[in-house]
Amino acid sequence: MNEIYFNAYAGYLEGVVRGYRDGLITAPQYLNLTQCETMDDLKLQLATTDYASFLQNEPSPMSTSTLSARCTDALVAEFQYLQQNAAEPISKFLDYIT
Repeated sequence: MNEIYFNAYAGYLEGVVRGYRDGLITAPQYLNLTQCETMDDLKLQLATTDYASFLQNEPSPMSTSTLSARCTDALVAEFQYLQQNAAEPISKFLDYIT
């Protein structure tokens, strides 16, 4: 009987997570990233992915600590978005994770 209400409580969240999954770097994109020699090359390669939005305002030359901080900020923002839109019992599970 609980399966009937799954979309009402978790359908939106599932769609968001599937969207996040579709935004992950693919194998060819990763191969291109491994061939980058500078941070500017890396930023240029990431410009064609979902990761471009949180790096677009960073001035050149970008440092590795800046890249790490922006990636962490993006992960936290996405996780908080999931947490804010989750219903029980998923919201409780996300609370345990934090």
